[in-house]
Amino acid sequence: MSEKNKVQYVGIGLIFGAAIGSIIGIFMSELALSAAIGAGAGLIGGSILDAVLIKRK
Repeated sequence: MSEKNKVQYVGIGLIFGAAIGSIIGIFMSELALSAAIGAGAGLIGGSILDAVLIKRK
């Protein structure tokens, strides 16, 4: 898998993680903290997805 695809999955994870974290943060009154946790989880999830897809190829 090329670097272009790897950056794409990590970027998608970052965007969706931050968005989901922000939505959760609105309800918990901790917007910045939840967005940061969501972004971190998205980066980790994107990296894991990249690793799984690379091993399958």
